[in-house]
Amino acid sequence: MMNRKLQGLLVPILAVFIALVLGAGIITYLGENPLKAYYYLFTGAFDGERAIARTLLEATPMIFTGLSVLVAFKAGLFNIGAQGQVIMGGLAAAAVGAFVHNIGINNVFVVLVIAAAAGFAWAGIAGWLKAKLGVHEVISTIMLNYIALNFEQYGLNYPLKAGGPMGPSPQTPPVFEASRLAMLMPDTKVALNVGFIIAVIAVILIWFMFEKTITGYEIKAVGLNPTASENAGINVKWRILFAMGIAGSLSGLAGAERILGGVGQYTYRQGIMGSYGFDGIAVALLGKNSPVGALFAAILFAALRTGGRSMQFNTSIPSQIIIIIQAIIILLIAAENMFHAILDKKKKKVSN
Repeated sequence: MMNRKLQGLLVPILAVFIALVLGAGIITYLGENPLKAYYYLFTGAFDGERAIARTLLEATPMIFTGLSVLVAFKAGLFNIGAQGQVIMGGLAAAAVGAFVHNIGINNVFVVLVIAAAAGFAWAGIAGWLKAKLGVHEVISTIMLNYIALNFEQYGLNYPLKAGGPMGPSPQTPPVFEASRLAMLMPDTKVALNVGFIIAVIAVILIWFMFEKTITGYEIKAVGLNPTASENAGINVKWRILFAMGIAGSLSGLAGAERILGGVGQYTYRQGIMGSYGFDGIAVALLGKNSPVGALFAAILFAALRTGGRSMQFNTSIPSQIIIIIQAIIILLIAAENMFHAILDKKKKKVSN
């Protein structure tokens, strides 16, 4: 049989290829040339510094949330709550960066740590419920998402609202200069910031943790078999709590990057967090639960989004076609066993 590791690498590639082929069929049905559409899709995402900057800017929070979901997966947990953790990290960054008049506290590094801590604490609630009371993390994280969404609305309309409760719109004041992340490509007029560099560093650190440290080994062991891990002397409850906390801190950094990086003119406003927490699930799945894979998966999904806007502008194809392609990719990844069966069957025929 074909080496399973090689098959694991081929599955995401096949999924993307098949999704693009099916997307081409839909585009043809809509009366457009799929080659023309995909040309604008590619150039809109990668043709020139400005396009690349937009793609990397869109990819940055997805790298963080993809890693967040990945860390939980490694521990045998399903972190549906990354969206709530993104929101709490963003609110913490906005609250400290815009309201604390202290250069030592609203320094960008301190604000990032506070945002990560907010995400850690929010995810830690689900981790504690799972470890101590056996509450399933899917249920608790979904509920925490709803709480975070409502807390966001409360914060933006009352205590954090620019101009007070009677202010003109539900958004925070801009964060102070000391709290802002430096721009990477200022000439492009795109808010690509050092948050992308931090995300890449996070990829390296998460890879190192799981491949080179005892902590990472124990988290993976707990994910594979908690009973055997406990019998081997691993503190399973602590590892579950720790893994969820790390997952939450990564999502918290995603929220902080949106605020401190200038995406919304350095303010927290409604809609700025998008669906990045849920996107992280797709990124982790396409990345095959690998930190490096999550990095490339996030860039791919970001390219589809930024390129999709260019495709819509230059053709009559609606940008919703990109959502369809993303959904097909996720469905095909979820049907991974089907790919393994097909590849094994072809390998068997060749050997005969």
